[in-house]
Amino acid sequence: MSNYRLQLLAIILFAFALRLHNLTYHSLWFDESISVYWAKQTIPRILEVGFTLVEDRLPPLYYLMLKSGINLFGLSEFSVRILSVFFGLLLVPVIMSLATRLFNRQIALTAGLLVAVNPFLIWYSQEARMYAPAVLFATLTVWSFLRVNESTIYFLLLIFFAIAALYSHLYTAFLLPAMGVWLIISYPRQWKLWLMFGGCALLITLAYAPILWATWQFSSEATPGDPFNGFWQRLWALLQAFTIWKAPLSDTLKLLIPTIMGLLALLQIIDFQQFKKFSSSTVKNPILLVTLLLIFPFLIATMLLFRNHLAFFGERYFIEMTPWFLLLLAVGAARGNRYFSIATSSCLIALFLISLPGQWSIPATKEAWRQSVAYLADHAAPNDAILIHPDWVRYPFQFYFRGPGQTYAAFSNVTPQTELDGPMQGVVGEHPIVWLIQSHLDAPDPRHLVEQWLAVRYPLVTELYPSGISLKGYAVDYQLNKLPSVATLTHFQFKNGLELVGYQADKVVSATDELFHPPSGWVHVVLYWRANHSVTTESTPFVHLVGAAGVWGISLDRSSDSLKFYPPFRWTKEQIIRHDIDVNLNPTTPTGEYQLMVGFPEDETQYPLSVVEVMDE
Repeated sequence: MSNYRLQLLAIILFAFALRLHNLTYHSLWFDESISVYWAKQTIPRILEVGFTLVEDRLPPLYYLMLKSGINLFGLSEFSVRILSVFFGLLLVPVIMSLATRLFNRQIALTAGLLVAVNPFLIWYSQEARMYAPAVLFATLTVWSFLRVNESTIYFLLLIFFAIAALYSHLYTAFLLPAMGVWLIISYPRQWKLWLMFGGCALLITLAYAPILWATWQFSSEATPGDPFNGFWQRLWALLQAFTIWKAPLSDTLKLLIPTIMGLLALLQIIDFQQFKKFSSSTVKNPILLVTLLLIFPFLIATMLLFRNHLAFFGERYFIEMTPWFLLLLAVGAARGNRYFSIATSSCLIALFLISLPGQWSIPATKEAWRQSVAYLADHAAPNDAILIHPDWVRYPFQFYFRGPGQTYAAFSNVTPQTELDGPMQGVVGEHPIVWLIQSHLDAPDPRHLVEQWLAVRYPLVTELYPSGISLKGYAVDYQLNKLPSVATLTHFQFKNGLELVGYQADKVVSATDELFHPPSGWVHVVLYWRANHSVTTESTPFVHLVGAAGVWGISLDRSSDSLKFYPPFRWTKEQIIRHDIDVNLNPTTPTGEYQLMVGFPEDETQYPLSVVEVMDE
């Protein structure tokens, strides 16, 4: 093998390793679970949804390919994402082939390395969505376009890849006008090329016409936007996405890295005459082509804001711009002599590598469904209720949920006019605890009316806030006739007339918790109280976590706990009241064993509960 081919193979293997690394670190988020849901449907059903764009706004090709992948690899986080890994991997040799044709092998190797380590491309190579195939098919469309005059096969490949790109994501169509403009400028008298490209564009449009018409229809449903309002903010957001993406970096690096790379790419655009030496005999104005491919998607989407304010929905819609941005960086690295080129290329790769580890961190998590469902599996009882709100976020929940608990999904959209009592009483039923798991509430329930319905009726058990999700428990059955069998029996008398007759508590906990309630770990304690005589004073008990060096954990004072919700002066003598408390740990608590102590502020008497072991996270 030649030295270049060995280097190509090494880059591909490196890219493959990066895309496999921590492939299942993040749980599936809502969009990925939708991909799985549609891929599990029949082929006619997928085509129906993909062509009408009523139930889902994206074309059907990816769902069809994912269906084949699931049939081949199974249904797991790894198997539903591995398809995107292969699409993302194939982009590396394709961009290197393009760079070789447009410039030279030196730039091709740099471009391949930049694609291999780019955080934005790696992220979507690990996501079960259509963005990795979309950018690959879009890049293959350009690759075929540059060879269309060599053979009829490239003419057919251009049509095939362009249709595949469009049936993956609509925004890949924005590259076609860029290629047309470049062709007119670079080959003003090549009528044959113009006719060939025009014929391709016509066939591509006809093949995509049904979805194009459906897209035009639903785009009119939203209100128009303002293309000029926020123009520079949108451009900066894309530049950050293409360079640092999800990295939790310092503010200085978040400003510095995109600025350096943006200026380097801009320099190639405004000084492209210097790089005519890179042009091959078959391709004119390569920098112009790359520049047009980079800027056209952004400009066209900006103009579409006149029709629909959602035209700039998110950075991922513009992933087809990324290879051309990286190619400009590779060209910029080729300035000067060989040593300067190596140094510049190494710096660019290093800047991407600085940003890369942050992708596999809790701050980069979109929605922690796997962890939330695992928490419910550990803490929900078989007779508990789990309410998923709104109902359409049940798909990621159902991907992971294996019980226990009875699940409900009652509401899609909630307004002040929505009748809640009937459906909510049906959810509550005879369940002792209702767990409310919520996500994507901004549009369907911005006032949190479902949560308020539960909060005014039942005391809070606990609350957790994993990424993109809110999880709260409400004790429906908090007024008991007898002590639960799982409780530890006690007879702790206090001067205010309250008796602690039992408790439950976590036995092992971490001092820190970056997922559910950062930065501190919590010890959940359930106290069971009884009033031995009439209690007229209002008093709030505390639970402390105590070690040899003092207090390391203090119970959170909540206005929604059962003693405030249902004060002791209202209790009957026979009642046992469930009282849930979370003890918030100091995140610097050393590992070891600690004692839980319960008491009242006005009473010097404190009683020991169980011992809790604090472990490393």
